[in-house]
Amino acid sequence: MTDFLLDCALDALKDGALSIPILFLAYLLMEMLENSKKLDESILNSYSRKAGPLLGGLMGAVPQCGISGAAATLFSTGSISAGTMLAVFFATSDEMLPVMLSSLTDGRGGPGIGEIAAIVGAKALIGIALGYLVDLFGDRLFARGKNIHSFCEREHCECEDEEGSVWLSALKHTLKIAVMLIAVNFVLNIALHSVGTERLGTGIFKMPVVSELILALFGLIPNCSVSVVITEAYMSGIIGLGGLFAGLLSNAGIGLLVLFRSNRNVKENLTVTALLFILGALAGMLINLAV
Repeated sequence: MTDFLLDCALDALKDGALSIPILFLAYLLMEMLENSKKLDESILNSYSRKAGPLLGGLMGAVPQCGISGAAATLFSTGSISAGTMLAVFFATSDEMLPVMLSSLTDGRGGPGIGEIAAIVGAKALIGIALGYLVDLFGDRLFARGKNIHSFCEREHCECEDEEGSVWLSALKHTLKIAVMLIAVNFVLNIALHSVGTERLGTGIFKMPVVSELILALFGLIPNCSVSVVITEAYMSGIIGLGGLFAGLLSNAGIGLLVLFRSNRNVKENLTVTALLFILGALAGMLINLAV
């Protein structure tokens, strides 16, 4: 039992540590925008609606847990559009790519390099397309009044007391989020490790529609280990390609966790969660019909 808890704690610390550099860069950008006289979050947001979902989909394909958290932070300060954040969320693969690549050398008989590239590319393209659709048709679902100043007031970061040190202020923001991520991920790791891939071996995951709905719901758990469980279930033949996409498209890694922590608009957060679930499940169903 001690070894089990230690493994869960180490995994939580690893995920938190890996997220820190990306989150720090996001907060540093936020601080620089707040202190800039030529550029602010509203200008960045307007550019985000043009090229943001494209860049977000490409960035999300990088197997790094902190990118989705950075996107959630920038959205909460009004620096990027909802579509840009969701493009990152949909494209995020977290541990999927490392797990699949490791199967090429350990003899487990997983997907080939061509299939892996196709899956990563398809997730990025789906994320880009859905991101633009959200910005185009879902604009009324999200408030426009976000700004960095109000964010700092909510966080009580007292940035003005740091004598202009954007580096120190960004570090304070980052450490506050990192501590929360490690604590929550520790609890989630215990639950996920207790489930394990073998517990998913049930006939319900062979049922069209139902399996995609369940896996999209499972994917909403804000933890990087979720992508490991879903990926291993796919490589073991427990779930199909549609189920893989449903679970991974809705799984934004730590993105949802950071969003609920940094964005105080609960209605918006629930809207983002619903979009992840509905669009992820629908995409999985369509893929299941196509293959």
